Amino acid sequence: MATPAELYAAILADPDDLDLRRRYADAIEATDPDHAELIRVDLGGTRPDRAAALRYRQVVPRLAAPVAHLLVDWKVRNGLVELVTMTARAFVDHGDEVFAQLPVRHLTLVDAAGLMPQVADVAGLGRLVALDLSDNPIGDDGLAALATSPHLGRLRWLGLANCGIGPAGVEALAASRNLPALRYVELWGNPVEVVAKGVGQDIDGKPISVELPPLGRELDERYGPLPWLDIQWGWRLLGVARWDEV
Repeated sequence: MATPAELYAAILADPDDLDLRRRYADAIEATDPDHAELIRVDLGGTRPDRAAALRYRQVVPRLAAPVAHLLVDWKVRNGLVELVTMTARAFVDHGDEVFAQLPVRHLTLVDAAGLMPQVADVAGLGRLVALDLSDNPIGDDGLAALATSPHLGRLRWLGLANCGIGPAGVEALAASRNLPALRYVELWGNPVEVVAKGVGQDIDGKPISVELPPLGRELDERYGPLPWLDIQWGWRLLGVARWDEV
């Protein structure tokens, strides 16, 4: 039978495998029953009772303790720390250290302008299914640098709202063959129209129709098909999809 340390190492290697977390909960039941319960409740999607919620407040702070000083923020999902926010500089300098301790699947970066070539080189990106760069003025050059990264093979969701992205940036993203799993790109607040959007509104608040802007059609024809340009996203409320929905 695998030890807790062996199972946790396996979780770090494959954060998407939720069965490993169930086995890890069983393995730590005798030594850390509160954390074992937290994992099971999270995986089950149930709401803890008041007593359990109080116990979890004691558990959660210590889950990121070894690297908490390197994080701006972090959140628990599926019983372990999956979502972290870091400065881009901390990620470049210490990302490997953080990812060696936590099964990160969703990363939010702040203060990333001017650092995207270095960010793109961090091997830890290969762990991610979601990367949020929103509100970082990285511009077309920053997105083009990211698109050259060889570590984005698992990325499914990319947040680029308010990043100063124009046609050159989205074309660099569309032309890249380094993001085979990419399904959704958030591009609100940029001076470019490329992703599908709803037109009009029916009585239920849903779009009457969905259109792909001319640039989106052009890029999809030239480099696609590209799932992140699929018109399905335009049918969603405000065209927005959460990272864990794609």
